[in-house]
Amino acid sequence: MAMRAAAAATATTTFFSPSSVARRPFFSATPSANPSAGRSVHGHRLRAFPSSELTLEELNPSVDLLRKTAEAVGDFRKTPIYIVGTDCNAKRNIAKLLANSIIYRYLCSEELLEDVLGGKDALRAFRETDEKGYLEVETEGLKQLTSMGSLVLCCGDGAVMNSTNLGLLRHGVSIWIDVPLEMAVNDMLKSTGTEASSDPDSFSQDGIKLSAMSKLRQRYDELKERYGISDITVSVQSVASALGYSSTDAVTLEDMVLEIVRQIERLIQKKAMMEAAGRPF
Repeated sequence: MAMRAAAAATATTTFFSPSSVARRPFFSATPSANPSAGRSVHGHRLRAFPSSELTLEELNPSVDLLRKTAEAVGDFRKTPIYIVGTDCNAKRNIAKLLANSIIYRYLCSEELLEDVLGGKDALRAFRETDEKGYLEVETEGLKQLTSMGSLVLCCGDGAVMNSTNLGLLRHGVSIWIDVPLEMAVNDMLKSTGTEASSDPDSFSQDGIKLSAMSKLRQRYDELKERYGISDITVSVQSVASALGYSSTDAVTLEDMVLEIVRQIERLIQKKAMMEAAGRPF
């Protein structure tokens, strides 16, 4: 118990301290000097959702995407963006590509906590054994990061688990990335090495996946109303349907970012109309 309290205290004081958040150069439109690197990035951009989390450098937006985002959100600068939803590679990749497309900094609150506490397992244990401490850390982090302005923050579930944190999300624009749970389960199993197992008992493997899906579905059902409070919701299934795709596998990261940008543009227009009418936004 004392160790958990110490972890919470350490995380609260150092998690989002200015010195713990290293600045990164914003995306540069200058083409890479290495042609093969350019082809690799191009391939990642055009394919359906990658099966692994990509780096910011791999997620260079296309010139067309940069042009469309600049036209749509030109008056949106310095407003922080909070990405919520079931944690998975797709959610983080979308957040990174969005950040690069609108020339924002990208941070992930869960990754920052992992760095402070000593890895994914330590964070999982902290969250499961001391939910109050976990939420306090999330609150402190959101308080500090709301002042950073041009930021895309990929949030953990703590951001929507109490009214204090939900209120802090109102300092920017919150976006729920709603992904198929199958995608999130596969990521979860890969992160624990389950899918890489050579266990010949396929029934056992199926049982593990079903158990993981059941837990994730329960978590999703508990939080979906809170996710739904977000200013914007972008569903992979809805984007696939709107674009006439026969499967969600055909949806690209750029498809998702473009839909986010369209909805941000509509939000800006709505805000302008309400301000013109003299009503609070």
